[in-house]
Amino acid sequence: MTIPPPVGHARVQALLRQAVGHGRVPQTLLFAGPEGVGKHTMARALAQALNCPSAKDGVACGKCGVCVRIDKGQFSDVVEVDNGDIASISIKSIRERVIDLIGYRPFEGRRRVFIIDPADALSVQAQDALLKTLEEPPPAAILILISAYPDALRPTALSRCRRVRFGVLADTEVAQVLQSRHGIDAASAQTCAALAGGSVSRALALDGAELEGDQALAMDLVRKSAAPSLDAKLKAAAELAKSPTHRRARESLDIRLALVSSLLRDIGALSATADGTAVLSNTEREADLRALVRAYPPDRVITAFGVVARGQAALNRNASPKIVADWVAVEI
Repeated sequence: MTIPPPVGHARVQALLRQAVGHGRVPQTLLFAGPEGVGKHTMARALAQALNCPSAKDGVACGKCGVCVRIDKGQFSDVVEVDNGDIASISIKSIRERVIDLIGYRPFEGRRRVFIIDPADALSVQAQDALLKTLEEPPPAAILILISAYPDALRPTALSRCRRVRFGVLADTEVAQVLQSRHGIDAASAQTCAALAGGSVSRALALDGAELEGDQALAMDLVRKSAAPSLDAKLKAAAELAKSPTHRRARESLDIRLALVSSLLRDIGALSATADGTAVLSNTEREADLRALVRAYPPDRVITAFGVVARGQAALNRNASPKIVADWVAVEI
């Protein structure tokens, strides 16, 4: 078995390779960036590079027993902490999984790596309990905090971590991950990647009937936002902000806002090409979109597109999904 290397983020990969190669990996790291762009995969790749017996030039071999077990989450010196099915990571969990263990020497590897994802789910008490460990980690330990919403962390925790910034992936990179790691066929991978806004997790959520439902909600918002009724706009926004049980609310709304952007882009294309030759992403909704061209002249499309982008940025800064949905519905 050969584990596919992380996709994208060439600058980050180069920095981490250099740090591993020179033995200068910071002991407290914060991997910050949008949901689903490979931060956790990169954290595991770093753990592999630090412990792989065949690592070369700061890169793990990706096929030895150590690399395979780390990739599967089965290596004793790589500890992963998440919030499971609850809203937050408790102080009890942090004490049991990190604080009480981090002082021990590595059992079978060279370095002990603790991955906390999502770090923004750490309770205030858990963050406070972790401060001393972040300030003075044992020599053989490295802590990696992962967050799409780093501003949700307390400044005292942020100040103790070296931040590594991740951007979104290119559509081709998202499609590559969908095919190589998730076994999705090329055509489906390309379709989902085009709508995913650079996020693999968002692309994975875009499937079948669920995607059709997301598209219908996005279309309803665009249609009702074109009308003067404030009540209709807010009702459409409320539906847009509702999240299926298996998705985080922010992830769900981000997906739907990406679809709103796609619809607005198509309306703009239809407005700009009166001869009917517009190339659309949402071809099955062409009739509905043509009916909205007069309500969304070019200037309004540009403004609305910017509103949606600012709404997505606000989500990444931990804004309330409901407030974001209401604001987008009123402003576009």
